[in-house]
Amino acid sequence: MGLDMAPLIDIVFQLLIFFMLSSSFLNPALKLNLPKAIAHDETAREKIIVSVDKKGSLFVNTASVPMERLQSELSAKLAKEETKAVFLRGDADMPYKLFVQVMDISRQAGAQQVNIVHEGEAVGRDEKRASGKVPSADGDSL
Repeated sequence: MGLDMAPLIDIVFQLLIFFMLSSSFLNPALKLNLPKAIAHDETAREKIIVSVDKKGSLFVNTASVPMERLQSELSAKLAKEETKAVFLRGDADMPYKLFVQVMDISRQAGAQQVNIVHEGEAVGRDEKRASGKVPSADGDSL
């Protein structure tokens, strides 16, 4: 004459799931009616992206830049930025030495953050490309 525990365990799990979901969707306890502003800053910050192809050609955003002028180009662009961040996009087959040189020049130009842009895992990439779902580029900060 024992109690069947399966229905009791089901109810406990349902309550647990209910409280976990409802607690994550709670609104803040403080209700505020924030004022509306007529003018606001809509200037989108342009990222500074340094791209290096497998031949070693350098590009700052979309403009081709020789290695000798890279530091001056980056210094001029970083002077206008608050974040002082540079995004480095390098071809998988580019020489490692060039990668280190570009990172070093970026730091000398005043970059406080050098982010490496990469794509997601290559496994199943052809299937994602066929379906139109190619992974987006992410930036990892160093």
